[in-house]
Amino acid sequence: MGRVSVLMALAISIAAMIVIFTIIPLCYPYGTFTHLDGSPSIMDHDWSDYGIVGAIYSIGDILCHQQQSRTFMLNGSEMPMCIRDVGLLVGAVIGFTCCFTRTSKLGDNRTLITGFILLVPTLAEWCCEHAFDLDLPILRFILAVISGFGAAMIVSHLIFREWRIDVRSV
Repeated sequence: MGRVSVLMALAISIAAMIVIFTIIPLCYPYGTFTHLDGSPSIMDHDWSDYGIVGAIYSIGDILCHQQQSRTFMLNGSEMPMCIRDVGLLVGAVIGFTCCFTRTSKLGDNRTLITGFILLVPTLAEWCCEHAFDLDLPILRFILAVISGFGAAMIVSHLIFREWRIDVRSV
């Protein structure tokens, strides 16, 4: 599998995850998945009655706080992940897709630095959110898309970077 194929596979996989996260709440009765608030890295709910859908929501349960006030609502139900996490995924898809056309530049350290710079807005928003008790969901989503793009640039750089090992130094 070539490096460009890896980028395509990542973009397609993440895009499929976003589609699944969007379709599931629409396929269940109105308001099926609500009040999922919890803590990241802790399984707060029992998803065993939902089969494969439960497995998908359990991913969100483990990786995300799933606060209802900070989650997109579809058909009266929460998506499996919060607004920021969905924004990061959307940004990653856009970033990997854009990186397909710039493969000659991806091994350049400027790509890595730019990727890290694009992570800063979400970090700044998170700090301001906690320091000033702000809740700006649309801003959170937009900045997360930017940071997801930056994360895709960093991963793409790591995939395309040529690792040169000087045998004499070993």
